[in-house]
Amino acid sequence: MHSSTAVRLTCCLALLVLTACSTTSTSTDLATVQQADLQTLRVGISPDYPPVIYKKDGRICGIEADLAAYVAERLGARLEFVEMPFEELVPQLEARKIDVIMSGMSIADSRRDKVRFVSPYLHMGQMALVRASDAARLSAPGALEHGGLRVGCVRGTTGELFARQNMSNSTCQAFGEPEQAVAQLRSGQLDVYLDDAPFVLQTAKDDSTLAAVPWLLTDEYLAWAVPRGADYDYLYDQLNLLAQRAKQRGDLQRIIRRYFIIEIRVK
Repeated sequence: MHSSTAVRLTCCLALLVLTACSTTSTSTDLATVQQADLQTLRVGISPDYPPVIYKKDGRICGIEADLAAYVAERLGARLEFVEMPFEELVPQLEARKIDVIMSGMSIADSRRDKVRFVSPYLHMGQMALVRASDAARLSAPGALEHGGLRVGCVRGTTGELFARQNMSNSTCQAFGEPEQAVAQLRSGQLDVYLDDAPFVLQTAKDDSTLAAVPWLLTDEYLAWAVPRGADYDYLYDQLNLLAQRAKQRGDLQRIIRRYFIIEIRVK
């Protein structure tokens, strides 16, 4: 972990998570955006990142699910979720198989030449998930830099990028789904698992045998992505407008606060 980029979590790392899977918007005071030729909004998702986007009892849930419903309603479009592995989201967007990615994707330089990111809606970063029995040792300053660790991450994510660039003295293994890596962490086959802060905090909350190292390893923003090209200019503009208005009117905060409240202070 590099101290120059680390952010200390000064709260108790508590999450406030809804038990219900709501996909209705929080407010109807925002005027519907009219678009004659967009009847269905195809939203690409990889629903394995609670509380951002996940499945419960066969239903799509989470912050992104609620935001997708919020957006579709105001676009006057039918909402269609298209599920796929995370690493397939960008290629499917480029192929116009989906209209927008709303799946907890962070703005990364490696993606900018392939997609257009809408104004970000959440500031966060990568965190390390470890076994509770190792938490004190691996939370010590510099512990993640020393090497010799078996590190897991999801293929194609900023967690993988961070591990390969900053933990070169450790062994990095990329997985197709986070649960595969978390299972190996529990069984002792991995020492550390890197993922987005909301997922790490939620997983540690749900499993007392695991713990979150209380530092952000990166400084990132989550945002929606649309295809590059003039054919998607209208959707790009309207999504930016909706994101801006949702922030101004407090709708975005109300949706996020359904799932968690985290106070982060830069040291």
